[in-house]
Amino acid sequence: MKKKKVLITISLVTILLLSVFIFNYINEDREVIASGKENSILESDGMFSFMLETSPGSGEYTVSSDTKWPGSGYQYNERLSGCENGSTLIWNDEAKSVTLKANKSDKCYLYFDNVPPDVTLAATNADTSHGAAPATLSCNGATSSYNQKYRRVEISQIDNSYTNCTLTYGSPSSTNYLNNYIIDLSGTSQGTGQVVQENGYRYEGKDPNNYIWFNNELWRIIGVFDEASHGQSGQNLVKIIRNDSIGGLAWHKSNRNDWKASSLMNLLNGAYLNSENGTGGEYCYGYSTTVPAGNCDYTETGINDTYRAMIENVTWYLEGYSSTSATAEAFYGYERGTTVSSGMPTSTTGYIGLMYPSDYGYSVLASSCARTTNLDDYDSATCAGQSWLYGQGYEWTISPNSSSSNYVFYVDFDGYLNGRSAYNGYAARPSLYLDSSVYVVDGDGSKSDPYIIGM
Repeated sequence: MKKKKVLITISLVTILLLSVFIFNYINEDREVIASGKENSILESDGMFSFMLETSPGSGEYTVSSDTKWPGSGYQYNERLSGCENGSTLIWNDEAKSVTLKANKSDKCYLYFDNVPPDVTLAATNADTSHGAAPATLSCNGATSSYNQKYRRVEISQIDNSYTNCTLTYGSPSSTNYLNNYIIDLSGTSQGTGQVVQENGYRYEGKDPNNYIWFNNELWRIIGVFDEASHGQSGQNLVKIIRNDSIGGLAWHKSNRNDWKASSLMNLLNGAYLNSENGTGGEYCYGYSTTVPAGNCDYTETGINDTYRAMIENVTWYLEGYSSTSATAEAFYGYERGTTVSSGMPTSTTGYIGLMYPSDYGYSVLASSCARTTNLDDYDSATCAGQSWLYGQGYEWTISPNSSSSNYVFYVDFDGYLNGRSAYNGYAARPSLYLDSSVYVVDGDGSKSDPYIIGM
């Protein structure tokens, strides 16, 4: 009998110790974490339910059937979230996680507000495939404006966490066509220059307000010209030139003054016009055929789709003269004459060209440089120094010297018109004619506020 009593005592002690262990385990604090990391729930499957707001600001929530952490568009609502049996929820904003502190079994509900994007933008009448269009922007509870130059929405100082905006595009008035607009400026002062009618309506002077935003960069307006300049019957077309050179390029790698076959013409009307990489191609040369230009990659700096549609395919006249000793007016006639080196073409068609010698000659006011001055006498003080086209160093024109098969006219560093072999690498500034339907959207033509255009 004594042995049996001992066994019963041991069994009772074992049960008592096990009961104490279970009791202490149940009352011991436990931590369980629910986290948005990798859109998953950590260590917590089945312990949490997600309450998702039905729509922004509605205040109505429904239980989500998904056991994963809500994705973008939802924000944790610490005030509403809680547990049935009073366990504590601690929100970590930096880690985007909730820690549950509990000493007993519990069920918790995590509330998430439906938060829209910071800015919701609706556009009406949005046809901007051909450049800028007049537009207005309005936003609820925010400071907003539409940047016509960069075609960019600019929003700041949002009162609440998000805002709704409407961008409305308008249509221009036909009286705002760029060609007519410039013609109407004839005789008026424009910056430190004027618009003057001399074989076209030209911007002349040291720094006239002829800046235009084209291809998302600054170009400048040479003037408005009729069909005698570009061959388009009955059309007054605006001619523009890039504000800066695209680099030193050989006019013709084969040292011929035939623009129609030249490497520069093919580069400008190929890789540059179509925003392609022409580096290493057969037309990318900085000098002759042996020195590459280094960078003819125009994938970013070439004419983009939006502005390419604005360019007219026109006639470029390729006649020249045997000397640099001629006035601007004389050169204008020679460029459209019949004098060329034997076997050379007298014209071609294309989208991109260069300035003519006459463009350079007319770019200075007659009051600063007498029209009787020959272009090879354009010194840097009275003539070249008063011309807005001067200042690119050695710069090519499109016209050949007819007394030679390889000389091309260029503007030299000192401002004189000169001639050199076509394989030299001089500054090249693309020039082109805009379609007659291009209109003014905004701007006054100054460098700080260039003309913004659409079509």
